[in-house]
Amino acid sequence: MADEGGGPSFLARLVLVLLGVAFLGAAWVWHQKDTDPNAARLVERVSGGRVHGGAANP
Repeated sequence: MADEGGGPSFLARLVLVLLGVAFLGAAWVWHQKDTDPNAARLVERVSGGRVHGGAANP
């Protein structure tokens, strides 16, 4: 039988996996913002209109 105190709980693992998936999704949308108008609108809406050209054009 598994040790009860041997690691993070199922809920903690689930939260970490969901955070990882959300982070990867956000990174993918950020990467697509220059080529996909829907992604660009989403990035603009979430960032409050503060994105103008990305990191290469501050």
